Amino acid sequence: MLSLLESFDKLKALPLARHLIIKNEGDLNKIEFPYWLKADISEHKLELGAVVKCNNLSQAKENLKEMRKKFPASSIIAQEQIEGIEMIIGLKQDKAFGKLLLVGFGGTFAETIKDTSFRALPISNKEIEKQISELKLCKVLVSRKKFAIDKFISLAEKISKLDINEADFNPIILNEKGAFIVDARIEV
Repeated sequence: MLSLLESFDKLKALPLARHLIIKNEGDLNKIEFPYWLKADISEHKLELGAVVKCNNLSQAKENLKEMRKKFPASSIIAQEQIEGIEMIIGLKQDKAFGKLLLVGFGGTFAETIKDTSFRALPISNKEIEKQISELKLCKVLVSRKKFAIDKFISLAEKISKLDINEADFNPIILNEKGAFIVDARIEV
């Protein structure tokens, strides 16, 4: 599994949340508050306390010290906070069906609600649209009309064409402006 920075390096052509590697305390002012500090680990960051929100500089300094203690071998990343709904896109190898595309509601929803849909690749935009319509919470996306679903569909199609074995893009923040990858776990 690649680290977040290694994954982001392979995904430069896709819409990524703005991020910055924090080398020293002076870097903490180079991205607008509020933002998230993340340790660049491949495990689930939230569960391990490797993601913390920073609302101001003093909080960011304190959080950076704590993260450096907990994750001394990891790079620390500051990442912009993006408002929207958390979605997930994944790629998975299946013995019977080959490579599959997963779309669904992400973040904590991915574990609790498990509102996802799978399709074998290759796949068209129309088929991805059908996948989304199968989601239990699809009405949330359609009824509010404040989400750029077309950007999410386009992102899912681009991800489906990546030359990688397995991937978990969770969360992807979907809002009225687009679909932005916040975290990625890739196996090449």
